[in-house]
Amino acid sequence: MKDEGIEALLGRLQPAAPDDALMARLRAARPQPKRSRRVIYLWAPLAAAAVLAIALIPRDQPASIAPDMAKVEEPQPVTSLQHLMDVADLGIVEDENNMPVRLIRTRWINEVVYASADGGEPVKEGRLREEVLPVSLPIY
Repeated sequence: MKDEGIEALLGRLQPAAPDDALMARLRAARPQPKRSRRVIYLWAPLAAAAVLAIALIPRDQPASIAPDMAKVEEPQPVTSLQHLMDVADLGIVEDENNMPVRLIRTRWINEVVYASADGGEPVKEGRLREEVLPVSLPIY
């Protein structure tokens, strides 16, 4: 019973009004509304239109090759040599027809000799090449 009486008393209570000086300070300290959002909404479509306009401007064609650059000839290959460096058996697998196939890995050095454009020493170029070769195995 006592609890019901206390609850009734608490229900009738009201908070005290804030002091007038405090309310005046709170009203004075209220931030002013910002206008930056309105400015963003105004400038964002204009910026997008400017970017689109710049993207649609036709670009100049690349300049033609300079006359001295056009005279440069590419070196012509004279000879080509292939050196087998390594052979390795990778094992036996089945192909799409369930037939056995042996896989062999080979490593080569391809050596190409180019003639010099000015008649000087020939230029050699070497490249490493690796291949995996399938070799079918006969079944009797």
